[in-house]
Amino acid sequence: MIYEAVSCEDLTIDKRELSARLGAPADLCIEGMDTLFEKLRAVLKPSYTATRVKLKRENGGISIGKTVSRSESLAKLCRESDECILLCATLGVGVDMLVIKTAAQSPKDAFLIDALSDALIEALCDYAEEKVCAGLDTTGRFSPGYGDLELSLGREILTVTDAERMLGIKLTQNGMMVPKKSVNAIIAIRK
Repeated sequence: MIYEAVSCEDLTIDKRELSARLGAPADLCIEGMDTLFEKLRAVLKPSYTATRVKLKRENGGISIGKTVSRSESLAKLCRESDECILLCATLGVGVDMLVIKTAAQSPKDAFLIDALSDALIEALCDYAEEKVCAGLDTTGRFSPGYGDLELSLGREILTVTDAERMLGIKLTQNGMMVPKKSVNAIIAIRK
């Protein structure tokens, strides 16, 4: 099991990622963005946990922990794999609170903070993936709820990585993560 609290200085926002989140050109200069980024930095608690697990093929699916997935997309991702890395990452609950507080004062600023934090959670996942996959031949990240991968698999990923205790991530009844700026993913390790 790997756990790391990450310094904000170690995270680099991909300008294309931020551009996509904003729906604006990457070179667009938005007045006040630096101030909003500093407000966001003040509440960030980026951290991740990851663990390497064996994959089992059973009952017509792939077993991760105690859950069997019948996802064709997961089967395709893991076709050359006997193991995978389960990854959970979060920016912390402070981001959710900042977006809610800011939305009451300025919906525009809340939108910008939300877009910045979307780009930052991707930067955190990229950072974590680089650390935990160093020296391994791996696939890209694949998250529950994407394609035909069951959202219910997210609960098992949180359990196996101990993300609730270590990161404070919880799941709502409908499988959404809290804090909102959290990600769980599977990364297959090729043989």
